Amino acid sequence: MNIRIFYETEYFLFAEKPPGIPVHATKDSKRENFSDILQKQLSLEYLRTVNRLDLDTSGLVFFCKNPDKNKEADRILKSSSKIYLCVSSGVIPEEHFLETCYIKDGNKKVRKVFSGGDKAVTEFLTLKRNPKEHYSVLLAKLHTGRRHQIRLHLSEKGFPIVGDFVYGKSFNLNSITTKKPIGTSDNRNISNLQKRSFLNKETNTVSIRAEQKTPFAKRSLLHAIGVSFKNENGHEERIFCPPPTDFQKFLEGISLDSYIFSKFTSDY
Repeated sequence: MNIRIFYETEYFLFAEKPPGIPVHATKDSKRENFSDILQKQLSLEYLRTVNRLDLDTSGLVFFCKNPDKNKEADRILKSSSKIYLCVSSGVIPEEHFLETCYIKDGNKKVRKVFSGGDKAVTEFLTLKRNPKEHYSVLLAKLHTGRRHQIRLHLSEKGFPIVGDFVYGKSFNLNSITTKKPIGTSDNRNISNLQKRSFLNKETNTVSIRAEQKTPFAKRSLLHAIGVSFKNENGHEERIFCPPPTDFQKFLEGISLDSYIFSKFTSDY
């Protein structure tokens, strides 16, 4: 694996993590991880991962190469502006919107709570809507750094990220039917689709048929596309990481470049 470096100084670097590989070592000692591969590739004695990405998420990861600069690395990360590219199921009506909620960590996922928890704020900008294929392309800017916050915010809104099988499922079928006992809540996996319900009095079940076709992806289509920050000398740096090939079919007609940072000009 040849890892691409997008920014490097004596003490810090940003590198592109591909999807499907963990950032850190896991319980499986034989499984490769991104940090170890990069450290070997660069022949570094020390390499600390300052931020992390989910297993399926691709894009920019920040590293510190000197233990004496860890506090400076934390300062850079805290003051940085982090932007993600994502593809969601459904046609999002808003052009520019803010999602806020309180979330609490669980084992494999986070959940929205109404008391306690940590505040999570994400700003979204819709770049493209495709009603025929039933998807939207968005930029997401983090205002807080909570685990899974982009994925949860879009799922709670009813537009889960394509390929996200934890917070929302993507279907590649013209019609999906599920049966469930009367009185149970709607199936969240098809909550954002147009549905028809059919009551079966003999079995006391309701059949819910989804009649919208939605995109399918083998992984969650979420990519850390850009970061801006002030370096140790106080100068602003802007780093742009082009999305991988599995995004390309969704990006026709969209111009993505290093000026994505200027798109977020709100007072949020």
